[in-house]
Amino acid sequence: MAAPAQVTTLTAPARGLITRAEYYISLDIVASIQTFLSLFGLITNIINIKTFLAMRAFGDGVTLTFLLLSVSDLFVCFYSAVICIGTFLAAQEFKWHYQVIDGETTRHNFPVDPIYACIFGLNMFQLFNLFTILLTVFLAVARCLCVMYPLKFQNIITVRKTLLVSAIFFVTSLGIRLPLITHGGVSLNFDPRINATRYTLWVHPNRETIKDMLWVCVDAPVCVGAQVAVSFCIVMMAKVLKAASKFRSRTSIANDSKLDQSNSKQKFSPKDARIVKQLVLVSSIFIICNTPKVITFLATTVEPNFDLGGRYQKFYQISMAIVVTVDTINSSANIFVYYFFNSKFRRIWTNTKSAD
Repeated sequence: MAAPAQVTTLTAPARGLITRAEYYISLDIVASIQTFLSLFGLITNIINIKTFLAMRAFGDGVTLTFLLLSVSDLFVCFYSAVICIGTFLAAQEFKWHYQVIDGETTRHNFPVDPIYACIFGLNMFQLFNLFTILLTVFLAVARCLCVMYPLKFQNIITVRKTLLVSAIFFVTSLGIRLPLITHGGVSLNFDPRINATRYTLWVHPNRETIKDMLWVCVDAPVCVGAQVAVSFCIVMMAKVLKAASKFRSRTSIANDSKLDQSNSKQKFSPKDARIVKQLVLVSSIFIICNTPKVITFLATTVEPNFDLGGRYQKFYQISMAIVVTVDTINSSANIFVYYFFNSKFRRIWTNTKSAD
């Protein structure tokens, strides 16, 4: 038996912290920024995928992880664009309803509720965003192991193990988001917002409960745990590199009494410094972009009205739009890290551009 339809109204009268006008102006601004970032991310991740394939990613576990991360980021940016399209179409339909021509209000409507594109896009966006988070943690651990156990690294992070772990991550991400995806859809219903029948969004009555359970059991622990794990990897790797650099300095001084004293104080070799800077930058972007999500979800937990259908519904929607936007930044900015801190990536990309 089909689940009972329940039309989700996202255009309720403005209540709470902001007015209707402020709500739509804010959404327009955030959606415009998100659209640019989505398109930029699609382009940059296609470049990343092409470059990593040229680097023969399937011959090295770390490079393969970068490739899979770029593929996941590509889908994050794609579904971010889907959310933007749905937002723009919903806003346009709202404007049509309030547009007056020759004393009459126009009633142009889409055959399918544009809000469905937003909800479906958000579900898929969260799926691939979770996959990106798990891959980022895996990459941080792999980099840390590379420094801590350089002689055993190839045996620890192999291509086969990378594919296996990535497959587990994706299946896990899909399994976590599948209940939300299957507890919503479109069906032919009367839409009171437009006073007509069309394909509208329906959600199962238990969907909000499932969403809350996922936040408590999965989203919050993963967000916080990922940041802790990545930060721990940075600290451990920095300690190992510092100890190794001191050992090299003592060895060099013992073998060469004429060594310049200023060089003996150097904590990191240039290569070690690049590794640390790359991981610190990737981790910093990751942590910064996850912070708004943690704050928004915590606010939802503390204030029940800060949610869809609540008193602060519109402010919640703006906050979620900002969360999606900063997550899109996280998935579109990695090309700069690869270019400036991966000499092989930079060389191959430059050669590819020259060839084109």
